[in-house]
Amino acid sequence: MLDVLGYVLLGLILIMAPGFLFSLILYPRLGDLDFWTRMGVSLALGTLVASYIGFAIAKAGVLQLWPFVGVDLALCVVFLPFVYFRGGFGVIMRYTRAVLGIFQKFRLPKPSKLPTPPPEQPKPPEQPQPEQPKEQPKEQPPERGGRC
Repeated sequence: MLDVLGYVLLGLILIMAPGFLFSLILYPRLGDLDFWTRMGVSLALGTLVASYIGFAIAKAGVLQLWPFVGVDLALCVVFLPFVYFRGGFGVIMRYTRAVLGIFQKFRLPKPSKLPTPPPEQPKPPEQPQPEQPKEQPKEQPPERGGRC
């Protein structure tokens, strides 16, 4: 089950990455396409690019996963200078900040820093005080009580 999920995610990345970069070559500014339109165009262009890659690899006789991944990544590397010179990195940065902002909500809160107490100052040595004579309690006269 986990293998299938891994292959689905890998396939989605292999289709979306070159399609997204190709959409940035064609529509480099942020205002050209909104997010969902850009994702739809990226999926369509990625499918187109993946079919051409698959056709070229099949003609070479090595239609397997890892040659496909290698050619796909190489094509992404070829697209990157075009994206840079067309000014598409602003869109990438904007989307990256948005995605990281979503994940910030799910982070564990940082432990609060407790205020550290100030360091204790050494106390000056106590001076011996001269002894004072103790007061003698005064005797109180006995109470007179009784019957008279």
